[in-house]
Amino acid sequence: MNQQWLTILMSKGIELEQNLRQQLQTAKEGLKSQLEDRGIRLSAADLAALLEEVSPKASHAALSYALDMVRPFSAGMGLRISRLSDTQVEMVIPARTRNLSEVKQMHEGAITTAAIEAAKLLWMRHAPIGNFEVTVSRVEAEFFKNQTEDCRVRMELPETTRELVLAALRDHREAKAETELKVFDDHDQAVAELQLHLSFKHTPVLSGQG
Repeated sequence: MNQQWLTILMSKGIELEQNLRQQLQTAKEGLKSQLEDRGIRLSAADLAALLEEVSPKASHAALSYALDMVRPFSAGMGLRISRLSDTQVEMVIPARTRNLSEVKQMHEGAITTAAIEAAKLLWMRHAPIGNFEVTVSRVEAEFFKNQTEDCRVRMELPETTRELVLAALRDHREAKAETELKVFDDHDQAVAELQLHLSFKHTPVLSGQG
């Protein structure tokens, strides 16, 4: 009997998830269609920036949910965007079971994953038109304290660094940069610091395409 109930519950859960995904996809396609009917074609980053002006909470919630939808590796971590602009990003790592070690402390791997996701998200706001890839070639990390509650990953992108990378992409279609991220607890005490070595590749849209 227990096995039968478990099977029914799993079936209902899958059905609910499928219905939700279908509703989200329908809403996404409807919004995209309405914008294109008005001659507006927005990238994900541009749409996020637009939503930011109207409703920051809605923008952050949508981006946070999208992380679970489009990033299979970090799906289920519950990463949340709490701040996002052209120069800054703050991502919350919730102290949920998936993100904790066997002694209920924030896992170093969870912190590293969140830092990479935050860095890629901020850089994608400045993606040139075409195929834009951001990969990590090296990670250096220093952990200062054990954390049992939520963590906040913060990154600032200097304008000079951004412009140097974009200029290199225009000239050579490839670029490299180093990015520093800092991790804090809810009392702004330092938890960790990471240095990411990033590689960028850009393939422009050919004339006549798009």
